[in-house]
Amino acid sequence: MDKRLSWQSCKTIGRGVSAAVLLFAAQTAMAATAVEEAQSLMQQGQFDSALKKLDGQLKSQPQDAQARFMRGLVLVKLNRGPEAIKVFADLTRDYPQLPEPYNNLAVLYAQQGDYEKARDALEAALATHPSYATAHENLGDIYAALAGAAYNRALSLDNANQGVRSKLALIGQLDGQTVASVPTSTVSAPPPAAAAAASVPPPSTVPPPAAASSTASAPEVDAGVAASVTGVVNAWAAAWSAQDLNAYFATYSPSFRPEGGISRSTWEAQRRDRIGRPKSIKVKALNPLFSRLGPDRMSVSFTQEYTSDDFSDKVSKTIELQQAGASWLIVREYSQ
Repeated sequence: MDKRLSWQSCKTIGRGVSAAVLLFAAQTAMAATAVEEAQSLMQQGQFDSALKKLDGQLKSQPQDAQARFMRGLVLVKLNRGPEAIKVFADLTRDYPQLPEPYNNLAVLYAQQGDYEKARDALEAALATHPSYATAHENLGDIYAALAGAAYNRALSLDNANQGVRSKLALIGQLDGQTVASVPTSTVSAPPPAAAAAASVPPPSTVPPPAAASSTASAPEVDAGVAASVTGVVNAWAAAWSAQDLNAYFATYSPSFRPEGGISRSTWEAQRRDRIGRPKSIKVKALNPLFSRLGPDRMSVSFTQEYTSDDFSDKVSKTIELQQAGASWLIVREYSQ
């Protein structure tokens, strides 16, 4: 079971309870009351009052995660985007196991039109919780927005390209909205068990391409290179399945950088916990599709099937590898 913050107040019973425990329980109850009052003020549209209430709470308990998350939502309502971004970014550093701050951070980046940062934040959310449906949907919207931007750039370079014009016309038929603002109806206060997720409004773009349905290689990818990369991916999946952490981390390059801006050490600690915790794991990399990114860099996209004793999931995964001597090492990975 994933470790997640609990917003429930602490209750102590029995004799011999220490003064410190009683003080902690009282502080926790007060924190819950302050957040509930701020949420009530938000619902009444009194955002300035809600912010004052939360600032007062955080002055006495600066690490109150729920109050910090709520403060970020209030700042969104007040159209103070840069401050809200800092709140959610700080939460991702202090509580990297929570996916919701990453998701809301992506919403705000998308509002600014910074789809690359939004994509990275959502991929970080999915790295912590691969079954987070909202982040998957939002990531699809972000990839669609990036595709739309690419089509527009292509059209600016080749105005006579009717194929691009047709795709942009299709985009307009699919949805007339853009990622321009954080909708107030989807940015809500966190429930008792975890922070609530904000949704990225659907952009005016085509959906991202589906996962490959069969093994294939781009024409420029040599069969021997594809076989070598496949061997690394299979070794990566096998090490994960065997819960062999040394072999698993050996498939990653020293230059590998985790998504979402987290440090390599934090990412490794998270992976050790998630790989080592289940009693059994089975990982499969199905239907790989290869593409060359450069003279010594390859990309392979595939369907990742994950099964453990208490969880199963299927996602579209992309791994980028860089040549290291006669072999290849992972330099980037993300889910779609």
